[in-house]
Parts: sequence; C-alpha cells; structure tokens
Amino acid sequence: MFKQSIFLSKFLAFLVISIMFQTISSGQDFEVAPVRLNYNCEPGQNQTKTVSVRNYANQKQQFALVVADLVMDSLGNKLRVTDKMKVSNSCKDWLTINPSFFDLNPNESKEIKVVMQVPPGKAESRWAVINVSAVDEQTSMTADKNMKAGIKVKPRIVIRVVQSPSSNINYKAAISNLTETTQPKDTTRSFSVKIANTGEKLIDAKVYLILSNLQTAKEINVKPERISVFPGNIRYVKLLMPANVPSGKYSLAAILDYGNNTTLEAVQMNIEVK
Repeated sequence: MFKQSIFLSKFLAFLVISIMFQTISSGQDFEVAPVRLNYNCEPGQNQTKTVSVRNYANQKQQFALVVADLVMDSLGNKLRVTDKMKVSNSCKDWLTINPSFFDLNPNESKEIKVVMQVPPGKAESRWAVINVSAVDEQTSMTADKNMKAGIKVKPRIVIRVVQSPSSNINYKAAISNLTETTQPKDTTRSFSVKIANTGEKLIDAKVYLILSNLQTAKEINVKPERISVFPGNIRYVKLLMPANVPSGKYSLAAILDYGNNTTLEAVQMNIEVK
C-alpha cells in the first residue's frame, strides 16, 4: 500500500506538470503563458487575447515581442524565413502587440494584449509566431531599429498564432505511404507514414499503430504520436513498433485520428515478426 501511494503521488505530479507544459513555456529565467493563441475571427473582425510574461531573474530585464512568419518542413521543423521566401499563409501583418517592448523587475509579470485584425474577404486559415526574448539593455526608442539590425538576445520563447474563421469547418486530411524504415543496427522496428492536410483548417492529430495477429486476431495498440499539420502541408511521421511483440504474421495498420467529427483514416501492410 505504501509503494502504491508513492507511485500515485509521482504519477499525479507528472500529470500536473504535463498539463501545465501545454500552455506555459519557460526560458532560462522567464516564463510565457500561453504559448499558443487560437483566433477564430470572421473576415473584417478583430479579437484580442492576452499573453503573460514573468521575469524570474534576480535582476531587471527588458523584453521584446516580435512577430515573424512560420514555415515548417515535412518533419515539423521550423525553417528560417528569408527575404526571398514567399509566405502565402501569413497573418503576421494582421497582429498588433501592446506593449511590444518593456521592463520587468525580478519576479514581476506583465499582461500583453495581442490583437488580431482580419481584413475583409480573408476567410482562409493563416498563421505566424511571436518571439518573446529577453534582450540586452537599451532604450525603448531604439528597440525596433536594433531588433531589425540583429541585437544580441538571450534565450527566447515562441508563441504560435493561428487564425481560422469559425465558419470554416473544412477539416480534411489523409494518411498514406506506410513503409518500413528499420535499419540493420536498430533494436526496434520503425515505420514511416505521410500525413497530408488537404483541408482548410489546422489539424491536431493522433497517429498510431495497430497490430492484428492474422491467426489469433489479437490486437496490439501502440501509444499515439501527436502532431499538428497546417493546411496544404504534409508531415512524415516515424512510428515505432513495440519490442516485445510475439512471433507471427500481422496486419499492421497506421491510424490517423484528427477529431472534429471526422472518420478515422488508415493505411495498412502485412508484416512478419520472427
């Protein structure tokens, strides 16, 4: 009973920390919450959301919030945006931050207003990021100029911003290209699938494996991977098979579940476990 109580306490503590991490992100000596802003403005409307920044350093710090474009590769990694790169799904110019530059004393926090103003006729989903950084001391008058010139900054926290009208309910995605990617030196078999967002809404999806023994019909469900895919983008997701699967012939299915009252999508192949 004593060991069970210790286990339960540790589990509850882990659960609380996991939930907090979804909405709060900490840098080396400051904290930002939330780290994702979801707007659902209709064309011609505006919405205001609030971001909190807290200084945990033992000295006064200056902070800058700068809006930037977000471009991701097929593995979900953020790419560096260059001046020559055309970003067609940006809402960077629709955002206003007040204030975007400020001081915080030790353990002081500040509420920041982030306004989304959607132009008339713009009903598609758009996205961007807000980079929150503690910067070297400077005057507010020169902050904008120095940020463009590339001042030295401390660790930063990124807020992801998504704008998509409530009236747009075109959720659509597909899963395909299930292939084995196991290498000779690997101790666990691995597989890759392609997830394509063919709709007009950001999808937050679960992707997971199900193994069905072709002789016994017994199923093994694998813990899902959680991903986000923007409209028009694709993601390649690596899925690992458990190491203790009994020998036999199996039907291996990769499942895509992206909610929003949509049906599950699947792709499958037959494998043998020796």
